[in-house]
This record gives sequence, C-alpha cells and structure tokens, in this order.
Amino acid sequence: MMDDVSGLPEFWKEFSSLGQEVDYFVTARLFEGTPAVWPQELNYVKWRHLVATKLGVDPIAVQLVGSARLGYSMNPKKEYRKFHGGSDLDIAVISPELFDKAWAELREIIEDELFSEKKDYLRKLVFEECIALDIVLPRLSFGEQWSRARDLFVQDLGVTFRNCEVNYRLYRNHGSLRSYQVKNVNIARDRAIEEGVDHG
Repeated sequence: MMDDVSGLPEFWKEFSSLGQEVDYFVTARLFEGTPAVWPQELNYVKWRHLVATKLGVDPIAVQLVGSARLGYSMNPKKEYRKFHGGSDLDIAVISPELFDKAWAELREIIEDELFSEKKDYLRKLVFEECIALDIVLPRLSFGEQWSRARDLFVQDLGVTFRNCEVNYRLYRNHGSLRSYQVKNVNIARDRAIEEGVDHG
C-alpha cells in the first residue's frame, strides 16, 4: 500500500511522460540536467567540478544519483521514499583506473573480520562493476582524501543537505553505472504496475 512519502507515483508520472522507455528515463532523469532537489542558488555543474577536482577525477566522471537526483529513492528497500532531511547524497564516480585500484585493495581487505557480514554484498556489487565505498573507504589508499572531501561537498549546499551523509559508489565505466540504474528503473516500473500506480 502506498503512502504520501512514497515517490513511486511521481516516478510513474515522469516515466510515462518520457514514453515509458527505461533507458531513456535513465539518460534524461539521472544523467542530464540539474537534480530535482538542488538549491537554485548553486550551479550544479560547478559543484560537480569541485567534487571531481577534490577526488582527483574528471568532472564527466561524477554524477549525483539517488533521491537527491530524482526527488525520490529508486531503492525498493527504501520504499521509493521521497527525499527528506535525513536522505543520503549518493555520488557515483566512474573511473576504470580507480575501480581497478580499489578492487585490488578490496581483495586484500575483504577477508578482514570487519567485513564478514558484508562480504557477499561487496562481492555482488563488484560483480556488477560497482564498489560501495561507504563500507570500505577508510581502508582504501585514497580513502582519507575522499573522506575529507565529503565535508566540503556538503557545506556549500545549504540547509536542504545539511544532515545528509555522502555515499560514494565507484563504477568501472559508464556502462556499469547505466546498467545499475536501468535495473532499478525496471524494478520500479514493475512495482508501480503491480501496485496499480499506473492507473492513476
């Protein structure tokens, strides 16, 4: 049953307005334009450039995804919840070089007792060419630099994002990021149909 904090009806409306094409929805809503909840006074392209500079990657390799991007979550485990003060700020970074570096380091540290409960999750994501850095960042060689940078990213964003936690996801290439997003949009589409959101 849907409630007023779910963004699934909003997703369906946007999805329908874009011809119900999953791949095009990903392009139009996740990779182009300014995020839905972005502060008007802050230039999104300039912010992405700052993020990329601090992380040591090309600005084209940085994308804001998740509920801050769309205004609602695409995660079924979060019930497609609309963006709110406690939502995360999900930053996707696309870099084959950094992915390979992190993967090599991850193979060394994944056996640590600290990751025993997350081992299967981490392996599943790596198989999808994605590394969830929120879990392993402190143990990676570039972890300290990226952790320090997080505070800078949020401080300029104003009150909307003040309590947001920044999560990094590292993707091997743009195709990996697109595949991950397409999978989530397919799931959301099926869920919207199943729950009757598509009937208005």
